[in-house]
Parts: sequence; structure tokens; C-alpha cells
Amino acid sequence: MLVAAMLLGAYGWQPAEEGRAFRSPYLAQVGSRYADTPIARFHYVQAGSGTPVILLSPGGTSVIGWKDQLDVLARDHTVYVVDLPGQGYTQLKDSGFAFDLDAMVSAAGAFMDGLGLRQAALAGNSWSGGWALAFAQRHPDRVTKLALLDATGLDLPGTLMWESLKIPVIGELAVKLSTGKPTVRSLAEGMMVNKPRLTEPLLDEWWAPMTFHDNIRATYLLERRLDWAQTERALPATMTPTLVLWGKQDTIQPVERAHRFAELLPNEQLVILDGCGHAPQLDCPEPVNRHLQTFFADSR
Repeated sequence: MLVAAMLLGAYGWQPAEEGRAFRSPYLAQVGSRYADTPIARFHYVQAGSGTPVILLSPGGTSVIGWKDQLDVLARDHTVYVVDLPGQGYTQLKDSGFAFDLDAMVSAAGAFMDGLGLRQAALAGNSWSGGWALAFAQRHPDRVTKLALLDATGLDLPGTLMWESLKIPVIGELAVKLSTGKPTVRSLAEGMMVNKPRLTEPLLDEWWAPMTFHDNIRATYLLERRLDWAQTERALPATMTPTLVLWGKQDTIQPVERAHRFAELLPNEQLVILDGCGHAPQLDCPEPVNRHLQTFFADSR
């Protein structure tokens, strides 16, 4: 009976998409935009003018993940913050989308093509840092600069919680049972050192798209299918100027991994931020903004 209940929960039951009723004050303020492509209807926000900078929404959340950077970087650049498939408010069109590294790289390219962007600087945090890295490795002519914030991309195991998502049935159940707001709060607090920054409005914005069924499915599929051995092998040949920016107190991607990136990347700058966790752009926005502004200053 227990096995039957677990199978039903994993493959039959779906939690309510409670976040569908949420009306984002942040998106009402900055304005949602959409780019239609054969892969997806990409949700993004845009601000500023100048050389293009694309910020990929951190894995598991939405454009809210770069809320403190949008206006700051927009002083000198045209800034696009985009939800790739399985994240935020982007609507997947391709029913055969694989949610592996090839697919996420293709999605990033499709978004750029949809907006007519031949080149841009890229930044990503956590999963999206790995996706940005993979895109730069495969399309170096399209990436002027690359910022990796507490990024994936090394062929190393994740935390026990994330590794458990690779197990069939358990992974499906774990993600579905993690969409309640108290659980999301616990997960978010575990990523941040400066917990007062996790306000109720930010938590609501973080939580809502995590309840969407497509995003739930994407979470466990991505954990199973992203092959970071590919990106690590290619690091010594990755010539894109790269900023490796890391929270010293990251409990998900330990700071030792930042030093591993620095050892393998031939054209990098390494910055370790003390008093910051896995999402430094939310946890420590002021120093992150300063470093990103300086790094992207000449990104033609």
C-alpha cells in the first residue's frame, strides 16, 4: 500500500497551482514582456539602453532573482532578465523539450534570436550560471563577457537533497511536496546569510512560479539530465572573459568550487564575498552590483 501510494503521488497526483492566483507587484512595476519562438514563449523584463546584458533567472525561481540588479545595470546597458523553460513565467511550446544541457543552451540561443541579439554579456546564478557557461562554450562568438555567481558547471555532486531528486518516484514526490510556502521559505532561508532580506513580498514572488506544474516537472528532470562533465571538460578552452563571483558561506555550492573554476578558466577574475550565501545578488546586492558594473563596463 505504501508503494502504491508513493507511485500515485509521484505520477498521478498534482499539487494545486496556488501561485496562479498571485499577481506579482514586481512585474506590475517593471512590466512583463514575451518573446515567441518555436521552443517557448519566453517571459522577460527589460530596462535601460546600451550594450546588451542578459541575466538568466536563477534555477527554480524567476526574474525576481535579479530584482536588485536590473535598474543598476540599466544605467549603462540594455538589460534583459529572462526565464528559461521550466523557470518562472515562460511557457514551453516544444513538447519534446529535453531539459538537458543541449536543450537549455538551445533555449538561450532561441531567446537571443527572438530579440535579434547577435551578441550579449551573460550572467547566471546557480543552475543558470551553468547554462550561461555552456552557452558561452558552444557559442563563444555570441558572448562578450560571462559572470558566474555561485554557479553549477563542475562535475561534482550536489547536496543530499538535490541528489535525491535523481531517484525516480522520490524525486517527483520531493519536488511536489516542496511547493508550500513554508517549505519555500525554509529553502530560501537556507540559501541566504542576510535573512532579513527575505521579506514577505520577496517570498511571495519566489514561491508563486514554483507551484506551476511545468516548473515542478522541469526541476527533477533538470537535476537528472544536466551533464556538468561537459562544461568542466571545456573550462580550460573557455576564453570568454569571466567573472567568478561567489558567496563565501554558500551551503549549496561550497566556496571551494569557486577556486576550482578559477584554476581551470584561463581568462577569469575571482571575487569571494564574505557574509553571503548561494544567491549573492539577493543576499548582498550592493557589492554584487559594484562588481557587475565594473566587469560589464566594457562589454562591446
